[in-house]
Amino acid sequence: MVPLLNEENTIFSYVNNLINELNNIDQTITPNIVLIDDASTDNTLGNLHTIREATMGIRTNVYVLARQFPNAQQGKGASLNYGLDYISNLPNQMDEQHTIIGIIDADGFMSAKDMTDIIGTFENNDVAMVQSAVGMNRREYNWWSKMQDTEFLGANSFMQESRNRLGQAIASGNGQFLTLEMAQSVRWGNSLLEDFEFTVRGLFKDYRAIFLPSAIVYQEAVNSFKPLLRQRIRWCQGSMQCFVKYLSRIIHAPNINTGVKIDLSLFLILPFFSMLLNFANISSIAVQLGNVFLRKSVPVMIVFSIVIVFTLIIWLIMAVEYYQNSHGLSLTRCIFRAWQCILYNIILSFIPYVAFAYMITGKNSWVKTVHGQ
Repeated sequence: MVPLLNEENTIFSYVNNLINELNNIDQTITPNIVLIDDASTDNTLGNLHTIREATMGIRTNVYVLARQFPNAQQGKGASLNYGLDYISNLPNQMDEQHTIIGIIDADGFMSAKDMTDIIGTFENNDVAMVQSAVGMNRREYNWWSKMQDTEFLGANSFMQESRNRLGQAIASGNGQFLTLEMAQSVRWGNSLLEDFEFTVRGLFKDYRAIFLPSAIVYQEAVNSFKPLLRQRIRWCQGSMQCFVKYLSRIIHAPNINTGVKIDLSLFLILPFFSMLLNFANISSIAVQLGNVFLRKSVPVMIVFSIVIVFTLIIWLIMAVEYYQNSHGLSLTRCIFRAWQCILYNIILSFIPYVAFAYMITGKNSWVKTVHGQ
């Protein structure tokens, strides 16, 4: 196994945890960790070298890569390709089909048991990529961290498990594991949603992915609104880029089944549909409020009640999924948090307009997410 980690301020403690967990895995495996500093402005690079020196002589091999300008800070995909090139040129020849690359952000933590389960998933399924679930490691920190934990372990996990039934999961970046063969054949692109792009490019070459809900990588939440906004605008803009680049190819790809085509197409269309849906919702609310003042309140209340009940039922399903993945929380608390996600999604609903404006004006720079410390 060769984990690739991108730099973050908290990398010192997280890498030490990762090394400890890797050393709990099957003793016949010699893990390699490739740490990538993408021209960070803090002391990340110094911490990386400190870690490497402290781990000399143990079973895990640690390599430190330092990217320099003008090639640095060109996006996650560029960093991963840089790390992949390094791995491919390591002196000990690796079996491309049986060497697993794990991509874990520097703020990410995964247990040895979950990593072992991921290895077993490769052994028992004809897939080239396994995606773990994603949770927040300090979900109780504030409201934003609670909502992201519910979003990832609830809604996202539910959708990923649904995709398993269709025959293709989608890479979510953190907690993404794939064969060296797939990484070398597909490589990462320059989209702002590089993980989805990697999944699609892999599909064109018949590389399949599966979601493993029992394995969870824990990462730091984005604990304030502005950095969360920047992160989601980048993701949404990346989805729009992939819409332009890949929708037609997905629809006409002969090796992708109909269910997967529909799922991927809906995923790419969703940001544009959301832009229209917001206008439709605002117009509908305005009309219905007008009906209230015209003494047609009963039909209006019936319509609003149906919409609210339907919405609550959908998020009740997400709450059950969250309860299954979120250890230590009661079902009641999970339901309450899931229903709060309705407000969370309303707050973020204007993001597609900003992302679309950025795309048509050529503002395509990759902005690194600032997590809580």
